[in-house]
Amino acid sequence: MPSGPIKTPKIVQPGRRPLLPWLLGLALLAGVAWLAYDRGRQNAGYFAEASQARIAALEQRVGELQQSLANERELAARYQRASQIDKAAVATVRQELGRLQSERAELRKRIAFLESLISGKVTALEVSEAKLAPKEGKTRRFAFSFLVSKRDKGNDRVTGRIRLAVEGERDGKKVTLEEDKLGLKDPIKMGFKHYQRFEGVLTLPEGVRPRALVVKGRPEGKRFKPFERRIEWPAG
Repeated sequence: MPSGPIKTPKIVQPGRRPLLPWLLGLALLAGVAWLAYDRGRQNAGYFAEASQARIAALEQRVGELQQSLANERELAARYQRASQIDKAAVATVRQELGRLQSERAELRKRIAFLESLISGKVTALEVSEAKLAPKEGKTRRFAFSFLVSKRDKGNDRVTGRIRLAVEGERDGKKVTLEEDKLGLKDPIKMGFKHYQRFEGVLTLPEGVRPRALVVKGRPEGKRFKPFERRIEWPAG
């Protein structure tokens, strides 16, 4: 066993650390956190205001663009209406020009006809201004008209008879239909000094495809010779 007195170990108790440094550290951290928060709040407010201003500017720009687009659309509509008006005006002018040209051609024909009446060069009778067209709403009835004139400056009266006939096809064969087959009961008589216009309506039998209307004139006496004119049937 060891000799000598036994030494009891001394318990050392820790001393109290000063609180002031900790308090100062906490205060410093709190200050830094407050500064960061305040700076962030200020920056957030700045950016929010800037964003609102930017949004307002963009909305104003959108409104301006929409108004400009509306103006462009209205202008385009005006140009379109003006273009349509111009096209209508051009069509009207062309139609009027065609009518005037037709009238001029008709006047030239009449002038030539009147000149032929006083030329005194020939004494033959002729057929002119022949027209042939279907009656409205009538599939087998056709209206005809033609002019018979003489090229003689004398006052001799022309008398006689005109006969009509239709040349065509039926069942693939050529046929010639005289007046009694065309619904023409009254005779067509001539009686004029210079010219005479003849008009009437004829009816085609079923199954006949007409090709031409034949006008035959038989003047009385020996002064004027018989004449014949073949008028082609209009297509359609």
